[in-house]
Amino acid sequence: MKRFEYKVPGGKLLCAKVKTDENKISFIQFTGDFFLLPETDLEDLENQLIGTNIDTEKITEKIVDFFNTRKTVIAGAKPEDFANVLKNALK
Repeated sequence: MKRFEYKVPGGKLLCAKVKTDENKISFIQFTGDFFLLPETDLEDLENQLIGTNIDTEKITEKIVDFFNTRKTVIAGAKPEDFANVLKNALK
């Protein structure tokens, strides 16, 4: 299991725990002191990332598209911050 923490400049702490199997995400969990509404979107995002190839461009695209499609309200971070913490956890 890999883990990475990231303090968003002027924002909140994001942490990603990730496990991979055959270059695909098999487990992902985001935690931190950010705010996200509706809260269920976080679990939905994690579920959608399961099975995703660890190609960093695709991860960023998938996370940004997810939040834009859902119109999720995030306080203290941006979709790109979630992608950044995940990509660093995968290194």
